[in-house]
Amino acid sequence: MGSRLAWLSGVCWLWAALACGGDSLSPEEQVRAVIEEMERAAEEGDVSAFKAVVSESYQDERGFDKRDLAAYVTFHVMQNANRHVFTRVHSIEIRDAGRAEVVVVAAITGRDVSGPEELAAMHADVYKIDMDLDDEGDGDWRLVWAQWRTTAPTDLL
Repeated sequence: MGSRLAWLSGVCWLWAALACGGDSLSPEEQVRAVIEEMERAAEEGDVSAFKAVVSESYQDERGFDKRDLAAYVTFHVMQNANRHVFTRVHSIEIRDAGRAEVVVVAAITGRDVSGPEELAAMHADVYKIDMDLDDEGDGDWRLVWAQWRTTAPTDLL
């Protein structure tokens, strides 16, 4: 019971911090929380939660806007009912103008994995994702640009 209460308290604290704009979190911690939310949304197939962290001004090199990106994510969610996502943040650089430049490597598999070593043996789909997030006010970081390409599972190490 005690560990459940501690877990619930932690979840409530994080939710409150994010709901209030994350004032007590550093910009890097706020960006990490957004990345974790994107990972959770992808794994659970929660397209609405994914869209919530994408800016209305999203535009990428493929010509995708927010609506196109949401359609792309929805297509992949519908194609893969059983998803497990494993991410590793390689870098987060916070710029003066409220922009974060982030590099993430993400693997998507059909089953849960214990770590990156297991992913290499599974031939999982692994992507290097470069993304920019903007602070749209009070720590509300949103994805404004992304580019992704396949990469080797060893990039997760």
